[in-house]
Amino acid sequence: MNKKQNILSKKSFGQAGKDLLRKVHEAESDKLPEALASWQEIEARLDQPHTSFRLRYRYIWSVAASIAILLSVGLYFVMDTKNDTSMSLALLENNTSSLSGDEIVLIESEDKMQLKDESSIRYDVDGKSNAEEHVVKKETAEDKKEKKEEINQIIVPKGRRADITFSDGTRMYVNAGTRVFYPAVFKKEKREIIVEGEVYLDVTKDPSRPFIVKTNGFDVKVLGTQFNVCAYKEDAFASVVLVDGRVEVNSGKNNKSELSPNQMFEINDKGTAIKEVDVFEYICWKDNMMMLSDRKVGETLDRLSRYYGRTIWYNEEIGDIPISGKLDLRENMEDVINIICQSLFLQYKTDANNNVIISK
Repeated sequence: MNKKQNILSKKSFGQAGKDLLRKVHEAESDKLPEALASWQEIEARLDQPHTSFRLRYRYIWSVAASIAILLSVGLYFVMDTKNDTSMSLALLENNTSSLSGDEIVLIESEDKMQLKDESSIRYDVDGKSNAEEHVVKKETAEDKKEKKEEINQIIVPKGRRADITFSDGTRMYVNAGTRVFYPAVFKKEKREIIVEGEVYLDVTKDPSRPFIVKTNGFDVKVLGTQFNVCAYKEDAFASVVLVDGRVEVNSGKNNKSELSPNQMFEINDKGTAIKEVDVFEYICWKDNMMMLSDRKVGETLDRLSRYYGRTIWYNEEIGDIPISGKLDLRENMEDVINIICQSLFLQYKTDANNNVIISK
């Protein structure tokens, strides 16, 4: 990111903050000072020094998802219905400033918990969870405010994974570098979550309550089905891949698309497209596998960097090489990288900061 892009980014974040605070002020003016304090903390984090990159080497950051995706999700709440202000306030109030950015964080009832990797969280019909079984560290809120609707959030950083069974029985697998907002108990008329990153959902069928997944670029509406949503802020495109059932994807401006099994909806800055795919290639991450069918090495290394939570350096020439095959992600990162390098006659080394550097 060059200097001009940095300036534009900060301006856009600043404007987003002003708009968000205006929305909060209109809804509950007594909570404005609290919201303002949270926003200032977010801005301070965003202003921390970071390394930019261009030209020869591409650098993949291994940063906590709690910072990388917070604002993108927040922008969605600004655009959402005016009466849904409790969700906007939950986004602002529930920050993770004193918790490690390298561990899974679950926020329930304003309590902040660090969880073990690959934690499996289950909610009962009353919205109570088994989170305590997976807690490594916990911060309990001293003064909890009464809320009309309790909004939880889970933050899964790079190198970590988790899964959640919601109060209705729907199961969600959460991939590395992902953040999800969801209610402790779904409303009577609809089931709704907000996703930044990648999740796989096995939705419990309920004709009276559609299940809606909201992302920054599109909404997915279903009654009962299995599908994958990939919507990382830093990626050039986002997608929905349908395994079973039917889903409706709404990408705005009355642009609605209905998918059938084995179809993928893809959206990028050029528009949208639907195509037939091998769904296993897009959902096998939940089983610690990576299937590659004529993928670029650069895209594969980006995904591995996110999955393992480690930085990978490579040049553009290497990034454009096509690759096919299957990788077992239960192996350590060095073993997986070694398989790739041997098959493509490349070499790699690890530097003093544990970054992986790949070359010819």
